[in-house]
Amino acid sequence: MADPAKDQAASPPNNSMLTVRIHGKIDKIDQHDGENGITYMTLIIIPSGDPMKSPTKIQVKSKRKLGRPEEMIDIKATVSSRYWKNNAGKVNHTPDLWVND
Repeated sequence: MADPAKDQAASPPNNSMLTVRIHGKIDKIDQHDGENGITYMTLIIIPSGDPMKSPTKIQVKSKRKLGRPEEMIDIKATVSSRYWKNNAGKVNHTPDLWVND
């Protein structure tokens, strides 16, 4: 007879999406009007722990504004990947960070 605890441990969790916590300052917000409605692209600056290194800049996509420039935020974002083909037909995968409301 199968052990349910063992079978459950071997199966992946229902929510297998990678989620990351982002704490930083909003640098700027761009708005894109596309086929699926408005998407906000928020550039966030994450301070470096080492004063000799540059801060990290990342872009997070969302369907709503996450704040205003110069505002500190603490959010969770989901890492997703989209694929696209270049003119030569090569398939590329681009990771995106999305804040899901």
